[in-house]
Amino acid sequence: MRIVTWNVNSLKARQPFVEAYLDEQSPDVLCLQELKLQTDKVPTEIFEARGYDVAVHGQKQWNGVLIASKLGLQDVLCGFNDIEQGQSRLIAATVGGIRLVNVYCPQGQSAQSDKFAYKLRFYDELLRWLPGELQANSTTALLGDLNIAREARDIFDERRFAGQPSYHPKEHERWDALLDLGLVDVCKPWLAPGSYTFWDYRGGSWQRDLGMRIDHVLGSANFAARCRDARVVRQWRKDRDADKASDHAPLEITLSTNELKG
Repeated sequence: MRIVTWNVNSLKARQPFVEAYLDEQSPDVLCLQELKLQTDKVPTEIFEARGYDVAVHGQKQWNGVLIASKLGLQDVLCGFNDIEQGQSRLIAATVGGIRLVNVYCPQGQSAQSDKFAYKLRFYDELLRWLPGELQANSTTALLGDLNIAREARDIFDERRFAGQPSYHPKEHERWDALLDLGLVDVCKPWLAPGSYTFWDYRGGSWQRDLGMRIDHVLGSANFAARCRDARVVRQWRKDRDADKASDHAPLEITLSTNELKG
């Protein structure tokens, strides 16, 4: 089973990219973030025409998350409590016996801003909510744009970003608390240091490989045991003719197809 998470930074702007990706890569499951479209404006037909079931939690102009699956979708949940404050940032569904929680976590803007305080509250609420999902589903993954680079290997210049959103000690505390719940960074063993998933549009960051690994898959023990590969599909960060790429690349993991025994 191949599962992909990808912040597309506007599905309307990136629709040709997504359609080409589906045609060329055909993942079993595609989890998208930052749709920037209301639910009823999302072009679900581009997925359905290719054999995917689709669940959407959209929002006009901002945020928005989606799960498309060739393996069906059960027990879909859009949002998880009032902490979203009208911002569509979480969607969950069960796919092939696996509970997937697809999130677009806040970025935080600056460490002194209200947006950063909101980011920390969002994570605190996520940490209160997730144990129930983990208890109810033995094979679970939290995936998406978590907007945290946890280690020096995950950011091009840790000194430059020390104490800034995406590389702040208070964010690292929340990340570590996620691992304390029993989640595992399933991509880390498969990715070399400097395997970034995001490159800012500004300052030639893509051309100079000044990136961050802020898109992740954190899995329960059962999920992690089934992981057979992970890779950043870097070529989909490049512009294609007149079509401008997202500032994120897809992150793909491969799971064994056999269910675990015991």
